Amino acid sequence: MLQPEEILQDRYQIQRQLGNNGIRQTWLAKDLQASSGENSTVVVKLLAFGGTVQWDDLKLFEREAQILKQLNHPRIPRYIDYFCIDDHTL
Repeated sequence: MLQPEEILQDRYQIQRQLGNNGIRQTWLAKDLQASSGENSTVVVKLLAFGGTVQWDDLKLFEREAQILKQLNHPRIPRYIDYFCIDDHTL
């Protein structure tokens, strides 16, 4: 489980949780590598692997990332990154 102020990938500092449906979590974070003129607020989506995660959950999560990459709308967060983290190191 992520914690506020935690830093992921040496880039994203977790601020607060926006949503949680068990295996999927959405967090508000700060992009520490954003240039001074850019908005440093980002959204981090997490798919937590565990007992109830199905193969379809991973496929849907990856599909969402692919769709977000293609979108360009002022009311939809811009896709920046996709990465995996090992929960044993958190």
